[in-house]
Amino acid sequence: HYNLPENFGDVQVGAFNGEGYTHAEVNAQKSLQMRGTVRPLPSRAILRGLRLTAFWDRDAYAHNADRRRAIAGVTFEHPRVHAAFNYLATKDQTSATTTATQGRGWSAFVTPRTARGWEGLLRFDRLEPSKASSAQTKQRSIAGVSYWFPHQGNVATAVLFDVDNTTFDGFSPAQATQRKIAVHALVNF
Repeated sequence: HYNLPENFGDVQVGAFNGEGYTHAEVNAQKSLQMRGTVRPLPSRAILRGLRLTAFWDRDAYAHNADRRRAIAGVTFEHPRVHAAFNYLATKDQTSATTTATQGRGWSAFVTPRTARGWEGLLRFDRLEPSKASSAQTKQRSIAGVSYWFPHQGNVATAVLFDVDNTTFDGFSPAQATQRKIAVHALVNF
């Protein structure tokens, strides 16, 4: 891990067990991961919250069976709005004898805030599991509104109402649209 001078960002590189901590190690493959974040204008009041991030993961299901992930993102934080856009590219070859599948997708969200505790949530995701079959897409949209109650000491409390829609186009077998309506609560102390 290395912090860039004058709060311009940081870079991190590591080698990890490919399955992570949630699964037992199934092969001798290791994951090489790199992430870098740049804050191009750290001393500008309004643009201080702008960050550009790239993440790369080189892993393998088995010898000569690649598992790759690349993510590029832009985020912006401000007291009145948070926003982000992320692009994902994948390559999966589950064994040395199968053909590799390349996927792609993107995700964007914005959360505008008021000084009176109200916050909106708008999010949209579009994923194509295989670029060879671009008619196969998964799209998800979330819209919601939340209220942050005034702080009581170090306790933050909020309630969120949202509607979450997910569609699956071109999948076989066909999958129905999923719609979820929820109320979430947060107590952070």
